[in-house]
Amino acid sequence: MIAIQDLNLILSGFRLQNINLRIHPNDFFAVIGPTGSGKSLLLEAIVGLRPIQSGRIYINNEDLTHTPPERRKLGIVYQDYALFSHLSVRKNIEFGLQYNHIQPQTGKKRFENLVETMGLGHLMHRKPGTLSGGEQQRVALARVLIIKPRAVLLDEPLSALDPTYQDEMKDLLKTLHRDWGTTFLLVSHNFADVLYLANQGAIMHEGRIEQQGATQELFEKPNSPFTAQFVGMKNFFKATIHKKRAVLDHLELHLDSISKNDHSYLGIRPEDILPVAAENHGQPNVFQGNLTKVVNKGFQFEIKLDVQGTRFSALWSKRTVLDLGLKTGTGLPIAFPPECLHTF
Repeated sequence: MIAIQDLNLILSGFRLQNINLRIHPNDFFAVIGPTGSGKSLLLEAIVGLRPIQSGRIYINNEDLTHTPPERRKLGIVYQDYALFSHLSVRKNIEFGLQYNHIQPQTGKKRFENLVETMGLGHLMHRKPGTLSGGEQQRVALARVLIIKPRAVLLDEPLSALDPTYQDEMKDLLKTLHRDWGTTFLLVSHNFADVLYLANQGAIMHEGRIEQQGATQELFEKPNSPFTAQFVGMKNFFKATIHKKRAVLDHLELHLDSISKNDHSYLGIRPEDILPVAAENHGQPNVFQGNLTKVVNKGFQFEIKLDVQGTRFSALWSKRTVLDLGLKTGTGLPIAFPPECLHTF
């Protein structure tokens, strides 16, 4: 387990402020946030590459706050892979064995398992400069995993890859997490990657942790206007909220559960606003809407809606839009499912 307590770090006018995190064994934990929020700096502080001003860093209940990086038994994979250009793929992967006092037979077994799992057998004598981005990424991962680190830290590991390699790498990371029982800490700005890979996460903003918890909860139940906007909950409004009822302008919406007394914002993700079939008009939170704009986003359409004077954004599939013949000016009933309405 990685436990970070009240961590503060100041660097060139930027600071990490009172960071508190707990990453449990075998978690796939993601740190997300806008560019410049301090995500990569936090990774470097955990691995020991940046000295902190105050706070503590524990790994498996051992205080490693002032322990040198090479003794923390953590692995880090950077966006640019940082492979040794003068060494072969084999030598790159085996590099850490001699410095971590791993028995030759154990190292040989791990090497063979990793090479087979990652499909690297045909690359053993190649140099990094002759490899594709996806191949370099796999070699960098193998080099870290062969020493069986306490955790693997990944700094934007997929952003430099083309879409095909990104999908392959995501599947590989999921397999490694499952089969090797490794704790992963991922920094990313790609929501699809985070939702696919991570079970826990945290949102950073200006050097602070804004929210942390289960990944799905971060995206579906933001705790502030900033987190709502950041995770793509385009529909959030100041509202009057009382127990299981929310009043927004001229709309009165029924909630799925009783809200906290201090909640004053209402949010709903664009993909959770739905067109309603005639037979379902009697369900809760169904209102007549008017389409004010229909934007083709490729595989989806962004729909701008006016519902009794309140503007909403929805995301509907191309099939839905084409089947219903939707266009600007169309009127149709719209549903806001109670279980998809969130207050904060």
